[in-house]
Amino acid sequence: MATGTYECWYFNQAQLTLNFTVDGPGTYTGYDGASGTYSVDALGAVTFLSGPLQGVMPDGFVASYEVRQGIPTLSYISGRGAEAAFCQRV
Repeated sequence: MATGTYECWYFNQAQLTLNFTVDGPGTYTGYDGASGTYSVDALGAVTFLSGPLQGVMPDGFVASYEVRQGIPTLSYISGRGAEAAFCQRV
């Protein structure tokens, strides 16, 4: 994922506890200042291996990274394929 700060939203409502900063390859800092690690596969699926975002969404949800119209974006997708929340680099 591209380094920088990501702000997260559910429709028009800010989701502050999902905000994070990508510090470098495989590392991030959560909204609370705690550090964590993640991995991204070749299709853009993100797995939070440790830290505040590990297990933050219910079972069946997946995190997916892509660049939308030039903006690095992480989406949380439900088991039914609907975007439940998204985070964009600011």
